Amino acid sequence: MTEVWRKRDFYGERGVPTEALDSQALQHAEPGLRSGMYGGLRVPEDGVLYPPCAAAFLVNRALKQGAKLHFGEGVAHLGQGRVEMNNGPEMTAKILVNAAGACAPDLTPGLEIRKRKGHLVITDRYPRFLRHQLVELGYLKSAHSVSSDSVAFNVQPRRTGQVLIGSSRQYGAEHKEVDQDILARMLRRAQEYMPGLAQMSVIRAWTGFRAATPDKLPLIGPWPGDDSLFLATGHEGLGITTSLGTARILVDQITGRKPEIPIEPYLPARTAKVHAHA
Repeated sequence: MTEVWRKRDFYGERGVPTEALDSQALQHAEPGLRSGMYGGLRVPEDGVLYPPCAAAFLVNRALKQGAKLHFGEGVAHLGQGRVEMNNGPEMTAKILVNAAGACAPDLTPGLEIRKRKGHLVITDRYPRFLRHQLVELGYLKSAHSVSSDSVAFNVQPRRTGQVLIGSSRQYGAEHKEVDQDILARMLRRAQEYMPGLAQMSVIRAWTGFRAATPDKLPLIGPWPGDDSLFLATGHEGLGITTSLGTARILVDQITGRKPEIPIEPYLPARTAKVHAHA
């Protein structure tokens, strides 16, 4: 509860409404949680974003503004004002943006980005079992571990009545196959908080890769040695969450406007290892 109160004060100082819940209030809010927990923190204005829908919305807005979408076409090379496609004509532009996430180093050699593998599980439909997104208070500590694989309790309700269960983080696991050991650890962690999950049927488990940087901050801004190239990557698990803020910071730099927040912590030059191109 000390951490609950710290977070409550931190959010309150920044105008974000919260509500500290004691044991009884927490049990009332989420009856599926195990009994005996001390409490929690409700953040009413927090929300869950479904990335495919958000991406489709933004793509459609861009298309309406005149953007052209080359869907399903691989890029072989990016830089110096040129985009070389695997199967298509070369394109040129004054400004290029590498926003390829965990694959960004394939297009910009020298980027200090590592793939951090994660697992997700979705259940069959169990209406009203889960009312809120639930995240353990130790989630950030687990997520920021760079020395070992980690799991943490994080569940989200879907409108369909399904429950999305996470999460895990692994370095050095670059294959897409589900790791049964880490998956079992993740599900055990979830069941420690919500024992009823053990009775549910899982319909799908899958993996993905987060783009992680050594200092855990994204790379937003110009790439040294190439006046045409800007980066928008390295957000780890917060790419879609911070996409609009990232875009604004990037546009401000490209147009010469002063960004609303300090950009120095995010500039790619801090970690750049530029490779000379033949």
